Amino acid sequence: MNSIGTTQPPIRLFVTSDYVMDETLTLVRFAHSHSKAVEFANTISSSRATKLFFVGEDLFNKALSMFIGHRDQEWSFTDCASFVLMKQLNLTTAFAFDPHFKQAGFHTLP
Repeated sequence: MNSIGTTQPPIRLFVTSDYVMDETLTLVRFAHSHSKAVEFANTISSSRATKLFFVGEDLFNKALSMFIGHRDQEWSFTDCASFVLMKQLNLTTAFAFDPHFKQAGFHTLP
């Protein structure tokens, strides 16, 4: 509760990875312009509402194992890295239009 006795809503934080950032910057670059991609990168990097995680060796190896083990799915390697990161962070909901998140057992927004 705050000082006047009302309950504050929970703080929502967007979580993403350097792999998703890579894909997004490339998409914005070619769909719009280099300057828009740079603007997006600067906005995400300076945002207090977004936490950028970097895929290190451990997460990479787990994502690769998932990618290899799910050849029956059309999941990208970035999808697998996202799934592993979400599981490590105990996240159950993704802001994604990609149906692969639902296939992997996550809830999606919007």
